[in-house]
Amino acid sequence: MTFAYAFSVTVMVAVGFASNIFSIDTFRHVQLRQTTVGIHLLVYSCCSLFGLLMLECRLFQLLDSLTYIPFFIICNVVSGLASIFTRICLWINELIALQRSLHSFEHIPLLNNIRSRAAASKQLLVIIICIFLMHVHELICRVTLPDPVAEGKFVCQIKYSTELLTLNTIFIFLHLFVPFSLNILANCLIMASISHRRATLHQTTYWSQWLKQFRRHGHLFLASTLAMLEC
Repeated sequence: MTFAYAFSVTVMVAVGFASNIFSIDTFRHVQLRQTTVGIHLLVYSCCSLFGLLMLECRLFQLLDSLTYIPFFIICNVVSGLASIFTRICLWINELIALQRSLHSFEHIPLLNNIRSRAAASKQLLVIIICIFLMHVHELICRVTLPDPVAEGKFVCQIKYSTELLTLNTIFIFLHLFVPFSLNILANCLIMASISHRRATLHQTTYWSQWLKQFRRHGHLFLASTLAMLEC
């Protein structure tokens, strides 16, 4: 069972590594970083690459011969970083979806400011800082303890106080609700843009076109809606 788990994770990490390396090689070209989406995709690929590396390093805690210090590093540092970069990738991914939807609109001063290159760097910086701050309590509360069943082995636990457990629950909710809300908003904006153009072209009402687009692309809302309902 342990070998099957380690093998499957390694295969997924290898595929993800290859995909992200190709993505970084693509978006390192200046021409492809002229838009905010290009910048976000480059940062997303770098964060995803690091997150996958941390995920693979976590497999070392399955080794029976692992001593306290390496297990402590994996538990208190590697696992925490894996969680942080996974959340960063989730937020950036939905930010990319929102930025793509904004590019479907005409030049509007407010939207131009949001989708500018200068704003892209600030958006990424805010997301990364906020995600790190939202995981400080997790990094502090991670502990490495002797395994009560297997002598000479260790277990990794997160010990929260009642207050921190409540705070952590709120953060988990935000990590799901906000990104998936951005995804739904992005889908709505894209459909609104398409509906407006189709209504003007075919001389029909906006809402009739919107309903038509919703029937055609309603599946785009399914994953985000189910994820938020599970929150």
